Amino acid sequence: MHDSHKHNSHGHSHEDEGTAALRTLQIMIEHWIEHNDSHVENYKEWAAKAREAGEEEIAKEIYLAVTESDAVKNHLKRAKAILASKLVLKK
Repeated sequence: MHDSHKHNSHGHSHEDEGTAALRTLQIMIEHWIEHNDSHVENYKEWAAKAREAGEEEIAKEIYLAVTESDAVKNHLKRAKAILASKLVLKK
């Protein structure tokens, strides 16, 4: 009897697809936040290379991405907090 209960208990540990997708999103958002600063350094480097190649318009757009990276990071942090509260409610 214990063995049959063990096989039927899978529902207790498995999440529905929606919750699993939210947990994956949570991991992605954490990754994006963690690596935002390293991406900014890459953006600066490539903006400089674009400028050196005479591509001022492209360099300008990349530099705009750099200046807006703090806003992006703040939006990601807010999304992470909202998601965390929703996952707590799903438990």
